[in-house]
Amino acid sequence: MSTRTVGIDIEQFLRDPYATGIQRVLQYLAKEWPTHSPARFVVPIPRQDDAFLALAPPLAAELLSLPFEFSGDRSELCTEVDRWVHEHVDQVLSAKELHHTFDSWLLPEVSYLPSVVTRFEEFRTHSQTSMIGYDILPMIEPANYRFSPGRIAWVSEYFRMLAVADSVVCISDFAKRGIVERLRRSPQRSTTVAHPGGDHIPTRQGRPPERTTFIRVGTMEARKMPVEILDAFTAAIDQGLRADLVYVGTPSASNNHINASITDAIDAGYPIRWIQGATDAQAHELIRHSSAFLSFGVEGYGIPVLEAIRLGTPVLFGGEQPAARVMEAAGAVDAGHATPIPDDFHTDLRTARGDLDVSKVPRWTDFTSRVCAAAVSE
Repeated sequence: MSTRTVGIDIEQFLRDPYATGIQRVLQYLAKEWPTHSPARFVVPIPRQDDAFLALAPPLAAELLSLPFEFSGDRSELCTEVDRWVHEHVDQVLSAKELHHTFDSWLLPEVSYLPSVVTRFEEFRTHSQTSMIGYDILPMIEPANYRFSPGRIAWVSEYFRMLAVADSVVCISDFAKRGIVERLRRSPQRSTTVAHPGGDHIPTRQGRPPERTTFIRVGTMEARKMPVEILDAFTAAIDQGLRADLVYVGTPSASNNHINASITDAIDAGYPIRWIQGATDAQAHELIRHSSAFLSFGVEGYGIPVLEAIRLGTPVLFGGEQPAARVMEAAGAVDAGHATPIPDDFHTDLRTARGDLDVSKVPRWTDFTSRVCAAAVSE
């Protein structure tokens, strides 16, 4: 394998360290980066012009793990990340030195920052460039995204980069189809698929409660069908179902109707809980003590589905659900797009629980190896 030195741009993480699914990918990219391939994770030093910190993968993993271990609010987390960076300024490079140091440049996260996009374009002039391709949801699900004036041009530039990068590793076949077909990425350019892992949490036995409990994890975006799940659940309760529904996730930032619908149902006395600000450990315990994990609508991938199966909880899914599709017949059952809580869900759950097979959950080492190979390929 080539000995190209890979620079991995994680400036976007520095701006928004919020324990997202993409940041889980970054965390394990650093934790599992192959030792035979020299690489550094690059972040600009806040409040210092033309100064970048180049972190070895183990140290980058420490930084990238902060959001998943932090229990304070977001403003405190940003302060903690800032403090961490300033305490580790031991290998500082200028922008010019970046270009002399790295002959391969990897953008591993979605970013519409002008600085990130411009830096990628500069590296394209003389280096191997690669990206992780997540999805094109802002194009096909625009109602879920609101961009401030002037930002849309940089959104467009980011997607253009997905079309012209030397290599792109897509997290799913769904992502690859969108990038190749909608962005018209040339078939002559390397475009592969590697599934992010779910083995970042230990395998545990699920402990379903006596009373049926559905759990849905993730932000309240319209594309993830939180209202459709709510309507199906309340209708079933009205018809005599004895069950609970638990939402875990932050409110919608683009559609307050979603937030109000859930709050109104809770106020009306339906057996629904909405837990915001849960830590990883809290979310995992809630999943483990649920009867079924619900994942409906459109997902770029869906790492929480893999986590649920690792925790012994079967998954009911419908719609565009790449991770759930990977685990179909191994703990996940397609319940149909239009019926988040189907009439025969008890049968689906028995089937899914009997089919649970954690050995089928993708591994982070496999994913990272594929990304590394794309970054250093000729």
